[in-house]
Amino acid sequence: MEIPGIRSVEQLRSPGSGGETQELGKNEFLKLMIAQMNNQDPLDPAKNEDFIAQLAQFSTVEGIENLNGSMAGIASAMQSSLTIQASSLVGRSVMVPTSQTWVGSGGTSGSIDLPESSANVRVDISRANGEHIRTIDLGPRAQGRLRFAWDGRDAQGTQVPQGAYNITAHNMVGTTPIPLTINLPDEVVSVSIDKAGVMANLAGGSSIPAVQIQEIQ
Repeated sequence: MEIPGIRSVEQLRSPGSGGETQELGKNEFLKLMIAQMNNQDPLDPAKNEDFIAQLAQFSTVEGIENLNGSMAGIASAMQSSLTIQASSLVGRSVMVPTSQTWVGSGGTSGSIDLPESSANVRVDISRANGEHIRTIDLGPRAQGRLRFAWDGRDAQGTQVPQGAYNITAHNMVGTTPIPLTINLPDEVVSVSIDKAGVMANLAGGSSIPAVQIQEIQ
């Protein structure tokens, strides 16, 4: 015989009529257990062993909820701590994996991560509007981290004004450029928090997770 008003575990976990998902928490578990006891067959009541097993399940559900609450508190405290630590980066020059950076009058330097030996490494430099101004051929290089420097001059040898520039690196396989990860110096102007965690906002205009900072200069 179907007893109205009693919902199964699957029903409690499924979206309700209001469109919200109802999780089976300790309160819902207790209501379900009490409703089961109130509506049990008097000629075939629940055994003591079954009742004790249900109480054990109730304790487990309550323990999991308490654990989730504790972990959420720890995560919040850790994020606050990371934010405070990251705020000390404001005004500092850092090396980060980015293709855009602020370049002063003396040029800039950076590094390239080579996953394998490369026959011909090339660095391309362009203005923020995409105008290409210079290519630096670094030739064949071994696997590892390769450092390079740009003197701040274009292909004609003219010193470029300070500002934001795009710098990319490639491994040239014939005429095909294979992108490489490039790390460039930039200044941290502020830090913020979003879904990705603590973000470092750079003077060059980009934002990266603080955990991706390679060096602090």
